[in-house]
Amino acid sequence: MFTNCHTHSSVRADFEILQGVIDSTPSTFHSIGIHPWGAGECAVDELIERVSRSVNDKTLAIGECGLDGLKGPGFMTQIPVFEKQIELSETIALPLIIHCVKSWNELLLIRKKHRPRQPWIFHGFAKAGIINQVVQSGMMVSLGAGILYHPKREEIVKAIPNERLLLETDDVQVEIKQVYESVAELKQISLQQLNELITTNFKQTFTKWRIG
Repeated sequence: MFTNCHTHSSVRADFEILQGVIDSTPSTFHSIGIHPWGAGECAVDELIERVSRSVNDKTLAIGECGLDGLKGPGFMTQIPVFEKQIELSETIALPLIIHCVKSWNELLLIRKKHRPRQPWIFHGFAKAGIINQVVQSGMMVSLGAGILYHPKREEIVKAIPNERLLLETDDVQVEIKQVYESVAELKQISLQQLNELITTNFKQTFTKWRIG
């Protein structure tokens, strides 16, 4: 069993979090939320109401949501949608899966403003230049297929405390086992040891999984 905290392609329905689509009711464990690219589709309150209606007993997280400085509407549109999803996350006690592209400073200010109690998971992390800041912020860090060939992969993996690490495939067509094997090699531990570590982190972060 390899847990996968964020995927767009279901393989092991019991041990992964599938990215759901609002206005749908997935029957497998999933996250649901408004991606920053879609923040301008309609009024903020309408978007959040649609997310709320989509939450069911298999929803393990809100997201992916966050900020994107390269694509989608401007931050003036993205930020209110993101902040409403933070509020929803806190209200219904579900963690947030975070999308952050060229927007770390803005995202960190929002995190400090809201002081969330729920875990935030920086998904698909591949930014060596901010890894220490992300760790200091208290966020979980999820590595995906990008770590397989990242030129600074060893630096990134070694900077993440064991208790903050999660793994995923995101939207890349790769077996989650490949990500585990690469990270185990970089950490110089066995695949079994890494699997036990990630499973523990997964259960402690996505607490509804233990109930489902």
